[in-house]
Amino acid sequence: MKFYMASGFQNKELVKEMSLRIEETLGWKLTYDWTQNSRAQTVEDLADIGAKEFKAVMESNVVIVILPGGKGCHTELGIALGNQKHVFLYDPNRILNQLSEATTFYFLPEVKHWNGKLDELKTLL
Repeated sequence: MKFYMASGFQNKELVKEMSLRIEETLGWKLTYDWTQNSRAQTVEDLADIGAKEFKAVMESNVVIVILPGGKGCHTELGIALGNQKHVFLYDPNRILNQLSEATTFYFLPEVKHWNGKLDELKTLL
């Protein structure tokens, strides 16, 4: 199983930790580790990173979104939904309880809300 982990840059360390745990525990393969990037400084940087992230979402079977997410994260969510990928939403800060912070797309039936327990990921597929 291939997965991509989308989130805001502020969650970089959590994304690293959870990606590693998923690879080690479930044997899934991360399609792209964007946490290795520094913040883009040029248009060319943005284009390069965007192309890599787009490809990674397309190659994945599962897209895990960790909230809060930024602009890119929500674009990746849209790409995943539009291409009928399995989408899991992890919300450690309870953003889903704050409707002013949530988007309608978080509540689509195709988006599974996940509490972060790794053993649940396989059962939610």
